[in-house]
Amino acid sequence: MSMIRLGTNEQGSAFRFDTSRADWKPFVTEGCLYRILDVDVPAGTAEMLVKFEPHGRCLYHRHQAAVKTLVLEGDLHLYEPTPDGDLHSVKPAGSFSMGAGGEVHIEGAAEQACIVYFSMSTKTDVIYEILDRNLNLKRAITVQDFYDDWQQWRTGEDAQSNCSAG
Repeated sequence: MSMIRLGTNEQGSAFRFDTSRADWKPFVTEGCLYRILDVDVPAGTAEMLVKFEPHGRCLYHRHQAAVKTLVLEGDLHLYEPTPDGDLHSVKPAGSFSMGAGGEVHIEGAAEQACIVYFSMSTKTDVIYEILDRNLNLKRAITVQDFYDDWQQWRTGEDAQSNCSAG
């Protein structure tokens, strides 16, 4: 996996991504929220924002898709299982990384919230696999799963728009 750090703005302060109006939904575990941005089933792509609240983490999972990430705010903490225990690494805000798939890890935040943009592209329909503590497959998550969720989300937004417009 390669990583690029984008740094700070012209004033020398860290960029802050404003999510005060984002419509977050619970995702996988407590303290982990997401917002689907786009899904293209024929192309095998899904894009989303994930917000880890302080000390929030997801579950062990294995990426099957190629994944690009951009840490928008906070530090993204990764925990990769090894025979000697989890290997811990940190991607600070402004870090861009790419992976071809196959990586097993848990992602999350430490003391401060973390917001990450994910762009995922697969040729097999499977985006990632949720694993148990022993790293056994629990469930595969597909592009179609993302699409179905996104359609329910968008339908809810349309209903809210129709209600507020009337």
